[in-house]
Amino acid sequence: MKKKIKTWLIHLLGGVTEKEIHQSNLNSAYFGAYQALTIIKEYADSLNGKSADEWRKLVYKQICRQYDSITHGTDEEIPTGK
Repeated sequence: MKKKIKTWLIHLLGGVTEKEIHQSNLNSAYFGAYQALTIIKEYADSLNGKSADEWRKLVYKQICRQYDSITHGTDEEIPTGK
């Protein structure tokens, strides 16, 4: 009962609980991942008919471009997987 009153008061004052913030952040992360994967998938699908080697190179370059556009201005490097 005490928790319900606390949550009600937080909402009344225009706030959100820690649990709600966590859920919102999780939803945002899933949405962002979905968007990124959709962009890459649509690009990969658009390359239908290319040779396997050319397709692989073009998709990798597109992934790098997307990664760079997100990390622009940071010191992060693209992982090489080595």
